[in-house]
Amino acid sequence: MAGEKPHSIAQERGDGRMSAPSAARNLFPILDAMKPFVPKHGVALELASGTGEHIVEYAGHFPDVIWQPTDIDPDRLNSIDAWRAEKGVENMRLAQWLDASAPSWRTGPMSMIVTVNLMHLIDAPTARAVIAGVARNLAPGAHWFLYGPFRTGGAFRSEGDKSFHAALTDHDPQIGYKDLEKVEAWAAEAGLRRADLIEMPANNLALVLRRAAH
Repeated sequence: MAGEKPHSIAQERGDGRMSAPSAARNLFPILDAMKPFVPKHGVALELASGTGEHIVEYAGHFPDVIWQPTDIDPDRLNSIDAWRAEKGVENMRLAQWLDASAPSWRTGPMSMIVTVNLMHLIDAPTARAVIAGVARNLAPGAHWFLYGPFRTGGAFRSEGDKSFHAALTDHDPQIGYKDLEKVEAWAAEAGLRRADLIEMPANNLALVLRRAAH
């Protein structure tokens, strides 16, 4: 993703696979939360797949869907494919390079799009571009599962969130936590409406947005 500032330390496992501690911690809550929105079939796209630890599990838990991972970092793309090979999942495609903030990318219409822990790592114009791209590539009636930390009501949801935001903005003043309400407003402008908002562990949220059926 253009401008993305990775914050977690992904460790090499020696076989091409990378592993991020946060991925293991939040995997099963994410699987539970996304389950009602996973289509019965079709192709689901993950933006900024990172190490690939999540999407191989999506593929394993939802075998009737074809899963397409993407990222912009060559090491992460290699890691995703190494996880795919290790797990032997047949319903997961090879990782593709994709800058989801580009103004004209098209891979859709997708039956679902998933994005985990991205919005706080990019600036506001990039976030709006990602949202527009998601809306452009979602099939009518399909869902975008957007997980991560947000501010709500203009306030941080914990002291830890406030500290993490400060660390991010020290690194780059343009990035950091987004207001949930602002993200929803940008999504509404692009034709996406809230289908659900799910409280997640560690004060994170899963915002599920739906593209209108018509």
